[in-house]
Amino acid sequence: AAAAAAAGSPPPRPLRAFSASPAVGRKHRCTLVYLHGFCGNAHEYVSRDCDWGYPWLPGQNHVQGLRGVLPMAPRMQQPWGDTRRSWYIYKGLQRNGIGDHDTLENSRRSVLELLRREIARLGGRGDRCFLGGLSQGCTVALDIYLRHGPELGLGGFVGSVGFVPSDSMGFKGVDQALRKFLQDPVQIKRPLWLQCATDDGSDVPWNLVKTSVMPLDGRVPGLLVNKVRGRGHCVDD
Repeated sequence: AAAAAAAGSPPPRPLRAFSASPAVGRKHRCTLVYLHGFCGNAHEYVSRDCDWGYPWLPGQNHVQGLRGVLPMAPRMQQPWGDTRRSWYIYKGLQRNGIGDHDTLENSRRSVLELLRREIARLGGRGDRCFLGGLSQGCTVALDIYLRHGPELGLGGFVGSVGFVPSDSMGFKGVDQALRKFLQDPVQIKRPLWLQCATDDGSDVPWNLVKTSVMPLDGRVPGLLVNKVRGRGHCVDD
């Protein structure tokens, strides 16, 4: 039914995306599609002024052959009145749950379309295409990864200061998708890396994160949870 509904929906709105490809003469070996956080700006991730050491940029952390693709979220008015770049409308201020499921669904469809294009650039090698994100972008990307990672054959996931989505937080249908994901013997062995701030008490609270990870713990061999503290939520500063 869901597939039929999606088939009858208008095409997803193309996302504006910035990219950093391997230097001329270097072979394109893999791609990371990375979603920025709430209020973020994808252009900052590829700016020459960026000093965050991302692996798709020149520098000591550069990964040869990696193409970084950074889509830009649309602007959305939030319940408290602010209009910001966001992957979905929140339930409320200081609350990470979904307030408008259609906004999440639209973002999901647009990111999926982008992923399919990037896999095509890799000659259909989904295992060389990776997905990830920061904060809100991490959670939305993980929602997509749990639902569609196995069918696309994605190579893995890397995210920072997000949480594992659930139906209870408004990500309708992801609990069932997770159960199916856990039954995939190939996908569960692929890297699923999460960086979590244990001293984040407000933006994406550690108590929320550690509870959300429990369904994966001990059941996903590829799971790696890197716990950090000292900067709170702003681990990219």
